[in-house]
Amino acid sequence: MTGPEKEAWSVWLAGVEYADGSEIKDRPVIVLSDRTVLCVCLAVTSKRKNIRYGYKLKNIKCVNLAKESWVKFGYVELAPDRFRCMLGMLDHEDIIGIQAWMSSYMFGKI
Repeated sequence: MTGPEKEAWSVWLAGVEYADGSEIKDRPVIVLSDRTVLCVCLAVTSKRKNIRYGYKLKNIKCVNLAKESWVKFGYVELAPDRFRCMLGMLDHEDIIGIQAWMSSYMFGKI
């Protein structure tokens, strides 16, 4: 889906490649920036494996997620054709929470 520009803080279902490159599966991602050729995103998971997934989304219903979900730290760059459908927009509480969490993480406070 190349379509229109993806808005910052929108949540999409997108084809995300496994770290080992073995497979691509549809997963929720949070768009941070749409650079036309690639979108910079944060991955979201329902499986909390360790503290690096430190930000728990507070309002999952507004982005149509069925399970408790955590934002993974680290950027994912995705081509426009990887996006399947928009799930919703994060609310203000989660946007502020993610920004504060990323800031704390980047400056060694977590």
